[in-house]
Amino acid sequence: MRVDIYSDFTLKDILQSYSSIQFSECIRDVGDIQLSFTDNEVYKNIKVTEDVLVVGNNAYLAENKHKTDSKDLRKYEITGRHITSVLSWRCVKGFEVPVGETYEDACIRLVQENFISPPDKKRTIPNFTFKRLGLSQKNTVKRIYEANDCLSILKFISKLGGFGFWLEYDIQEKKLVFCCVPVSDRSSTVIFGDKFNNISETDIYEETSDYKNVAYLYTEPTETEEESYTAYGETDAEGLLRREYVEKGSFVEDLLEGLKEKSKTTGAEFVILNSEQYQYNKDYFLGDTVLLTDTDSSLSLAKPIEKVTHFYEKTYEMEITYGDTIPTIFTKK
Repeated sequence: MRVDIYSDFTLKDILQSYSSIQFSECIRDVGDIQLSFTDNEVYKNIKVTEDVLVVGNNAYLAENKHKTDSKDLRKYEITGRHITSVLSWRCVKGFEVPVGETYEDACIRLVQENFISPPDKKRTIPNFTFKRLGLSQKNTVKRIYEANDCLSILKFISKLGGFGFWLEYDIQEKKLVFCCVPVSDRSSTVIFGDKFNNISETDIYEETSDYKNVAYLYTEPTETEEESYTAYGETDAEGLLRREYVEKGSFVEDLLEGLKEKSKTTGAEFVILNSEQYQYNKDYFLGDTVLLTDTDSSLSLAKPIEKVTHFYEKTYEMEITYGDTIPTIFTKK
């Protein structure tokens, strides 16, 4: 797999021979790249903070250079992050998403206000634009995000909307293009598990030590309002099946998000066996939801593919990370 080196959308070099390369692509985060080679001319030619390494459909900012000499072997290394990391370069003191606004529109508005046409022109990034897909999922509760960088806020909004996002490096139009990425639920057709003989090296665990299913929101009395103590979640749960906790003065939506994080945790790690049954980028794609199963533990988890890491050295390997950073599946070819 070749690596094209660009500077300001202009091709300056092509690297087809290298010792190893590792790069990752993400649906709601920033992938990275690590490239090792022995050509000193390429090493001298690459400029950090300016050049972009393009591998297939992915583009990475060259951020770090490293040279080592060991036993007459000289090796050069370039590392960096996906251009989506640019979204973390602007921050806001707060961001509000009103009821009725689509999650896609909220993401685009955040990008427009801070990268494309901010009041302070020094914050503008040249050649930055967006692509609107028309995703219709709307926000149902007024949400106010506290001071943070734009990338972090985009992660929250896109997760609620059920889609991903990234920046594209459009060489032909010479633009950075922000776009939301729709995903599909393939869990009814793409299933990994011992029953199908397409996994090995299984490691499955279930945790309930921090499990809570009822959250109380306590609001202190004021001159105009009485105190309140309201339960949310599985409010009909009884006896030993009821596990409560309380938060004071929080927003309802934040309370409900916290309650989700305190649910029962089931994790799974296993190796997907190389087969013709399911192929990445043919039967399932980055961001798609697939089903993970295990007979002994009665495990059945529908999880999105959130990160794919590719390795090239003597052979090719691929690592796939599933759902909310907990279950991780390693694929080797």
